Amino acid sequence: MNGLRFDGWVPCRLYWQAGEPGVEWCYLGSHRFCDPFFETTMHFEVQTPFNSLFRFRTPIAALADWRAFSPGLPPAGFIFHLSRCGSTLITNLLGSLPQNLVLSEPGLLDRMIRSHVRAPWASVEQRVAWLQWLVSALGQPRTGAERRLFIKFDPRSIVDFPLIRLAFPDVPWVFVYRDPVEVMVSNIRGASPLVNRGVLGLDFLMLDTAEIAVMDDDEYAARVLAIVAEAGARHAAANHGMLITYPQLPHAVWGSLQRHFGISLTAEEREQLKQAAMFNAKRPRERFVSDIESKQTEATGRVRALADQWLMPHYARLEELRRAQSAQRFKALRSLALENPPLFERLRGLPGREAFLEASLQAAAEAGLALDRADIEAALAEAAWLRGQRAL
Repeated sequence: MNGLRFDGWVPCRLYWQAGEPGVEWCYLGSHRFCDPFFETTMHFEVQTPFNSLFRFRTPIAALADWRAFSPGLPPAGFIFHLSRCGSTLITNLLGSLPQNLVLSEPGLLDRMIRSHVRAPWASVEQRVAWLQWLVSALGQPRTGAERRLFIKFDPRSIVDFPLIRLAFPDVPWVFVYRDPVEVMVSNIRGASPLVNRGVLGLDFLMLDTAEIAVMDDDEYAARVLAIVAEAGARHAAANHGMLITYPQLPHAVWGSLQRHFGISLTAEEREQLKQAAMFNAKRPRERFVSDIESKQTEATGRVRALADQWLMPHYARLEELRRAQSAQRFKALRSLALENPPLFERLRGLPGREAFLEASLQAAAEAGLALDRADIEAALAEAAWLRGQRAL
């Protein structure tokens, strides 16, 4: 290897000099990313006396050398999301297992994805290489126990999905979303950076400054979220992304999502995830309390109208795609049962709904099918509806 070794060091900031990206490094040693967000961990780490004095910078090419010498963990799964819809819960649960290295919205990764803003001269091939080098540096094992790398991207990164796909063509991915009214209320209430004016460039918004100037904050939020939702539906339809909606959480994490990401959880690990899911994703010391009712109550008529106008068409498309994915997964289980007499007899002999659900989920897990309880319940509901239609 030519140049420095970066054992224990983590890229913490991207900077630009003469049109070229560079990286600032912070020393973490064996510390894990245990906070809900990457930036929270780095905020405190960069202020330690050691990092205050010894942080340093390198050109981006140093990451290429480091990747050649120490490739890091290959990504096992990507998480994209609409914002304020349960994605942090997913990363918290995955990160609670010591064999997982989870990066939750690293700011410098998002800025690298949008490197064309600062380096319009850079070819797609160059940007893909930069992205691969950076993910390799971020994905270095921290304790030596990690075996899988998961990355949750900033909400706006789904718009740049084609670049990410070029860099990592085989990584399974999910898009998480939620009822548009609840997403709107959460972003407006919590002053989300995503919907703060001035954060996103005009190239992302695809609007001119005069049009933005006459919008109030609620409409601006709706228009930004609509861009993310549209991109999520479009790319999921074309690139086999699994869709997860908020009501499926947390069960989907130890159900369809773990199988989609190629994870095989032990009974002990599933129980560990269930215990972790009892706490608030962003405030881990607090017990989780559902906020669906409070957000629906808080929504004004104007927020509801904007959600209907800008977000609901994309939400409906996401739901349509998710139901189709669910039906396809259940179809695979149905074929398996019909072609496997012992399994057929086992399922046929279970009169109770709960026993049938549990046995079906176990059979799906054994077959490696990314199926969860909601998939089977949806299939049962559809069968009941069809019986009603035939009766008419």
